[in-house]
Parts: sequence; C-alpha cells; structure tokens
Amino acid sequence: MRRLTLLMTVFLATPVLGAQIFSFQSDRVPMVELTGQFHFHTGDNPLWSEPGFDDSSWQLLRSNQDWLDQGNRNYGGMAWYRFTVTFPADHPSLALYVPLIRDSYQIFANGRLIGENGPMPPHAKVIIARRLVFPVPEVAAPRGKPIVFAIRVWHWPQWAAYFGGGPTAALRIGDVQAIREWQTAQNRQVFWNDASGGFLLLLEFLAGLAGLALFAMHRADREYLWFGIYELEWAVRHANWNYRDFHSYWVKAPDLIDKALILVGTLCFVELVVSIARQRRGLLFWIAIASLAAYAATTSMGALDWFSVSTSNTATGFAFLPFQFAILALLASGARRGIRDAQLLLFPTGLLALGNIVERALWITYSSGYTAIGPWWNRFNQIATWPFPLSVEDVAEFLTQLALLAILVLRFTRTRRDEERYKNELEAARVVQQVLVPAENPSIPGFAIEAVYKPAGQVGGDFYQIVATPNGGVLMVIGDVSGKGMPAAMTVSLLVGTFRTLAHYTHSPGEILRAMNQRMLARSQGGFTTCLVLRVDADGTLTAANAGHLAPYIDGKEFATESGLPLGLAAEAHFAESSFPMLPSARLTLVTDGVVEARSASGELFGFDRTAAIASESAETIAQAAQAFGQEDDITILTLQFSPAEVIRA
Repeated sequence: MRRLTLLMTVFLATPVLGAQIFSFQSDRVPMVELTGQFHFHTGDNPLWSEPGFDDSSWQLLRSNQDWLDQGNRNYGGMAWYRFTVTFPADHPSLALYVPLIRDSYQIFANGRLIGENGPMPPHAKVIIARRLVFPVPEVAAPRGKPIVFAIRVWHWPQWAAYFGGGPTAALRIGDVQAIREWQTAQNRQVFWNDASGGFLLLLEFLAGLAGLALFAMHRADREYLWFGIYELEWAVRHANWNYRDFHSYWVKAPDLIDKALILVGTLCFVELVVSIARQRRGLLFWIAIASLAAYAATTSMGALDWFSVSTSNTATGFAFLPFQFAILALLASGARRGIRDAQLLLFPTGLLALGNIVERALWITYSSGYTAIGPWWNRFNQIATWPFPLSVEDVAEFLTQLALLAILVLRFTRTRRDEERYKNELEAARVVQQVLVPAENPSIPGFAIEAVYKPAGQVGGDFYQIVATPNGGVLMVIGDVSGKGMPAAMTVSLLVGTFRTLAHYTHSPGEILRAMNQRMLARSQGGFTTCLVLRVDADGTLTAANAGHLAPYIDGKEFATESGLPLGLAAEAHFAESSFPMLPSARLTLVTDGVVEARSASGELFGFDRTAAIASESAETIAQAAQAFGQEDDITILTLQFSPAEVIRA
C-alpha cells in the first residue's frame, strides 16, 4: 500500500555535457526506467568505480542500446559506464534490474561492488544472463545522498563486428519488491514468447516416446526408432533454447549441445528418409553423411576459435547445404515413384530447408558486420504474434511434425493391417496343417507305430504320412519343408497330396520321390524339401530312398542310405533305393533336424551322438529330451517296431 500511495514522477536531467543524473527527489514512484544517457569510456581503471571520479569528459551513450552503432563499432574488450541516481532521504530498500548486458560485467554503487555476472579478465568467459536483479545494500546507498553507479563490462572481441557490448535495453531501479515483481512479469512475457517452442517441445516429446514404444513392439521396423530419436532430439533442442532464456550460461555450452543434437537428429532423419522413400544407401545418402561430417568438423574448429564467428557461421552454413539438397532429392525421388509417405514429407521438409537456408544467410550476413539487415532478421524470426509469436522455422517445423505424425499413423495402420493378414494366413495354415497331420496312426498287424509332432511355432514345416500296403506292409514318408507360414503349409499340402495319390499306384520309394520332386519343381518357387520314403514289407524287408533327409536309425544305429538332392532343386535328381532286412523286434526311428539341432542356453547342439544314444527310446521320450535341451525348430519323430506274427505267438 505504501508503494501505491507514493505517487510521483521522475525528473530525468539529460544535459549534453554535464553529469548524467537520474533524480527521484521531486516525486516518488516505486520503480523507474533509466532511459537517457550514460557516460561511457573504453579501457579499464579501478578508479572509475569511485563516486568522486570526474567523468565529464567521457562519451555519452544512450542507456537502452549497446555501443555498436554509437561510434564504437568493432570494439571488443573492457569498457565502463557511469550514471548517478538521487533519492529522497527516506527511500525504501533499492534494487537494480538489468535486462541484458552482453558478456561479463560488474556493478558498483558508490565504489562498492554490489553484483557481477561471469568472470573478468584475465580469466574472462562469455557468460549470458538475462533479467537479473541486484539489491543495493544500505551501506552503498546512504540516506539523502546521490548514488553513483559504475558498470564494468568485458565484451568478447569475436562479437565486436555485429554485437556491441553494454546494456541492450534500459535498466530499472526502485523498491526491491517492485523490481522483483517486474522481473517476474518479464519472465512471464518471455515464457509466453517461447510458447511456440514449448508447444513444439511437448508435441515432439510425446511423438518421440510414441516412436520408441512402437519400435519396442515392432523391432523389425527401424523407422520407428529413427523417428523416435529424431523427435526426442528436437524436444531436447527446444528445452535447451528455453533454458537459455531463464538461466545464466556460458555461451559456447548450449551452442555445442545444440550442434551435437543436430548431428544426432539429422543422422536419424537421413535413415528415416531413406526408409520412407524406400531408397538404398546410394550416392545421395553418402552425400548427406559427408555433409554432416563437414558440418561437425567446421563446428569443432569454430568452438576452438580457430577462426572468427562470421567465418565459422559461413563454413558451417555451406557445409550443411549438401545435406539439405540430398534429403530433398531422396524425398523427391520417392514422391515421383508414388510413395505416399515421401509425398507427405516433401513439402514441409522443403519449407524447413528453405527457411534454414534463408536464416543462415541472414545470420551470416549479420555476423559479418552488415547489421543493417537486423530488421529483416527480426521479421524472419517473428512473422506472426497470434496465438503466440511465431517464426518461419516454427511454422515449417510444425508442418514437418504434422507430416511425420501422419506418416507414423499411416505406417502403424499398414503394419496392423499386415499383421491381421499374416494372422489370418497363419490361422489358415494351421488349419491346413491340422488336416494334413494324421489324427491317428493306422493299425497294421506286425508293426507297432508311434508318431510325435512338435512344431516350434503355430505352423511348422515338417510332415509325415503312414499308409498300409496291400501286402501287409507299411509305407512311410517324413520330410521338412524350407520356410514357414502359409507358403510352407501349402507346400506340405502339395507333397502330402502327391504322396497319398502315388501310394495308390506305386510303393517304390525311389519312384515316389522322383514324382514328388517333379511336382515341387513346378510349384515350389525356389523352395526345397528334405524327404525320406520307406517301405517295410510284411517279412521285414526295409526299402528306403532319401532326398537329403537325416538317415534313419535301426536299434539306435544309423542305417546308411544313399542320399540324393532335396526335392525341388534339380529335375534330373536321382533317388537310389537301399534295402535292409529288419530282424524281429527291431526298432526303426525316423527324425527331422529339429532333434539334432536342438540348442541349449549355452549354444551347444543336441547333436547326432545324443540322438543316436536315445534312438531306441519311444518317440515321446525322444521328443521330450530334445525339447528339454532347447527346441528351436519343428520336431517330428516316427518309430516302427517290427513284430511279425510268429514272434507275437511265441
């Protein structure tokens, strides 16, 4: 209430040659803007902070503008400002508000240091801080006496061509609480000005998380990974920019962070564009990568101060140009081929690239000392004020985000549609396979037959059939089709159908394999099948023909057969027949490679030795042993024990 009732105006004396005095004596206000002129001098002398020093010969500079266009262009190094403020004897506790003074500085009140920002020479460092408040201690502000303020400034020589040192806007002084409230109000205004970046940050953060979540669910679709990292990179960049508006920082740190993020993001963007445009990593891809490497090199040299800021800006700008053109060329190529995703992304990416090129051109021109282009630069960075301040880059980036999100939704929709189709195909294959796998084994006098089928997935590539022959024997086939899913199931149906048809006309294993091979050549479309056909007659004579399949076991010992090529590889393939007399009670065992190739957690294979050791066991025992060891492929086991009638009677 006290501040509200202290109605007053400020009398500002601005003589051309006299001391610069800001007077609070005539009337009272809680806070006043120090608009007018400050005394200014280049160089450095500790005595210039003293209140009794005569600064009447110093240059007068406007208090709300840096020294660049006030006769001190291209000056970098130490300089001082001085001004005087008078207060009534009963003035409240005071504070000084500093919007922005570039580089490092110290503030003195009546010769006493009351605040500073950043280290000064000989260990000077470019520290940027905005909207700082420096309370004026009572010992430096005696009642009823004027206060002489002195500001000691160090300006980075690298900026001298296009940035001046010193205050960039008018300082304010007044009651501590009023100054704090003003600081809060200014921070809120800056926060509102950053609203476009905050909105994009939130959008990019959520999109990045969505991309990574989709990649976690679909590891084969790496475009989700590139999209997620790219979006999160942009989110972190916006957070980095917003951080600079509210915190003190070493000028090179956020710039290096930003450039490192650019490298990460653009690498992911290249991979994303290659995936979207369905391109191989050809010439355009490597041009983009080379451009990024050149950008990284010029950025590193600029950070080490190997050349001036304007030269660094020019070098990095030209280094980045090939990347932008390569990306647009990749998207244009995909768009011409009718790829919807590339068509969606081409325009916003082109607008973003054009905006980036224009921005870099303006910045290169400005940093080279042509500061008259400043209004164009400001206009480019604020083309609209509603619903919040927007730059050309903001608009282009927002459109790019919309395009990327649309692509993400479309790709997810396509993926779901493909998954549903695959699921339906898998279910159809499973139904087909259930029909083709015998529900029960035929009962044939003199033979005890057992069969076990354990697919590794919902649909396997193994098959078997058992058919009784008219002379009291048994005809068996076991095989393994290359591939999985519906194609494998259809091949199995083809082979099983062929086998069952042939069984009506011939019981010769070699002839059956030759006919199955011809059918495979006509329908397999490049696949192949290992297959073993055996006939065991009523007297125990075993006849077998092998098309690249594992040899059978008789009483735990491998029965050597002449193995031909797998089915479906060569029209002239020959399948020789081998014969062997089985003794009464002999056990025949047929397996697929899912038994031999079972693999333990340490990577050890089940192998042929273990298979031979348990080959005399029941089919179920063999299957359980292989599964317990570590099943990786379909497991099929057939066992046949020869038990002629005379043995049974005995």
